[in-house]
Amino acid sequence: MKTGILWLLSLPLLFVMLYGKGGRHTVAPNEGTPIDSTLTLFQKNPLLKEFYRLNQYTSQWNDTLIRKELLDHLARAEEEGLQPKDYDYETLRDREIHYTELSDSLKTDYEVRLSRSALRWLRHLSDGKLNPYLIYDDWDLRRAPTQVAPLLQEALQQRNLTAVIEGCKPNHPVYQKLKRSLKILRGYPDKFIGLVNLKEKILPNQKSKYIPIIKKRLMYWGDMPEKDSILNQTYDAKTQRAMLRFQKRHGLRPDGIIARATIDALNYSRDQRIEQVIVNMERWRWYPRELGYHYLLVNIPAYNIVAVKDQDTLQYQRVVVGRDTRPTPILSSKISNINLNPNWTVPPTILKEDLFPEAEKNPYHFRKKGLQILDKDNQEVDPKLWKKEDAFRYKYVQNPGRNNSLGLMKINFPNRYTVYLHDTNHRDYFSLSYRSLSSGCVRLQKPLEMAEHILNDSIVWPLQKIKDTTDIAHYQALRELKIKQLTLQQAKLKKKYPNRVIAPIDLPKAALKTIYIKVKDEIAIHQWYWTAWEEKGVLQFREDIYCLDASLYTLLRYK
Repeated sequence: MKTGILWLLSLPLLFVMLYGKGGRHTVAPNEGTPIDSTLTLFQKNPLLKEFYRLNQYTSQWNDTLIRKELLDHLARAEEEGLQPKDYDYETLRDREIHYTELSDSLKTDYEVRLSRSALRWLRHLSDGKLNPYLIYDDWDLRRAPTQVAPLLQEALQQRNLTAVIEGCKPNHPVYQKLKRSLKILRGYPDKFIGLVNLKEKILPNQKSKYIPIIKKRLMYWGDMPEKDSILNQTYDAKTQRAMLRFQKRHGLRPDGIIARATIDALNYSRDQRIEQVIVNMERWRWYPRELGYHYLLVNIPAYNIVAVKDQDTLQYQRVVVGRDTRPTPILSSKISNINLNPNWTVPPTILKEDLFPEAEKNPYHFRKKGLQILDKDNQEVDPKLWKKEDAFRYKYVQNPGRNNSLGLMKINFPNRYTVYLHDTNHRDYFSLSYRSLSSGCVRLQKPLEMAEHILNDSIVWPLQKIKDTTDIAHYQALRELKIKQLTLQQAKLKKKYPNRVIAPIDLPKAALKTIYIKVKDEIAIHQWYWTAWEEKGVLQFREDIYCLDASLYTLLRYK
């Protein structure tokens, strides 16, 4: 006990030894005066310590206008999908209102609170409130944290706080559209309309007791003019037109049929849509600020990819993405090479979960899938000799061809999930509205056109050459032409030398050869996830196919 008392009594002497004699760190924060550095040393906040170290432990919030400028931004935190309470706003506002009445110690406390809240605000705007690496296993976006302490120092010294705050926010148009979406949604009346508890489909011109509540919801969201009788239970032409508009802006098949997916989208409330926008704003704070001069951008829930060069969208395609049990990972990388006519080595997950269970029932399932079993010497193994206990001693390869699981082309980029962009042998999938169907890779609707765009070489790799290179019929035609030429040559020889024995023509069968092409241009690839935005004043939503939105909102608001 005596030792503890002596240690406490020695603290003042310790701080004098550490920070010098005199009152340099104990004066209240008047204009140009230092503050007590021990206030920051005992804070469990490295940013706060760094900020005051950079400023020689002097007060930084002596200007009334600067303080009120910060408070004004914090008061409007909801515009960014954040909350004023996370930045101690009520306490700060109260201190500012009664500033002239505060004691020296409360002014010092106010100073430190302002710095702590400002640093937190800048960090949340720059990098997000949460850390995705602590939430997700399939997140691979390398981005250095923003150095907010020097930023705040500059903002206060240069008196450009608002400019620094705005500079911390994501600059991508999608983030700006999300902000507009949030504003639009908050303008909708906060009222409960009722749920559509429909189990069966409603086809055009049918009658249903649910049509009135469906009309109410379509009117609420502005898809249907309000001048309509909601008592009519017939699914008439006017309601169908409104339903088509609703389906289009939710990424649903615009067929006018009211089925399960449409009902699920109809049943979202205003507050649920607000939450959806807020979590998407948080995701955009996690994403890299610069996408690159030339990049491909996949929006996983929207099932699409765009190719952008110098801010000009040059390609737009539908894609198929990973199903919920094997989600497409969120990542950013750079394209390294393209394979034309790729062969496919089946990855371990598909082997274990898909292929081996079927092969145990029927070993010839390998041949049915067009797969060769190869041993360590690349010698083919007869499927009837295959045994489950030896399964992982082999590799399982599908040769190039239109029916190859990778299709005719594959785009490679470094990542730790062994995923890539590729063609597919299930081209019918692109006509579906729900396209979360792959094992994690992204399948392209127009793969050869994307290859042409990436290679960007109209002399060596024009589109027609890419098509010919991946078309077995092209090689068959070349073989037949060669046979025809050789036949003519042999006929001439036979005519000139009737007794000469001429060997029969024996050319190898036409086959596709795998070609690797290095990509010379620097092209980034981004596979990201967002389920809401605004387009020309019209709200757009997509199904949260991996069920990430609700859980992220809970973490944002209650963590």
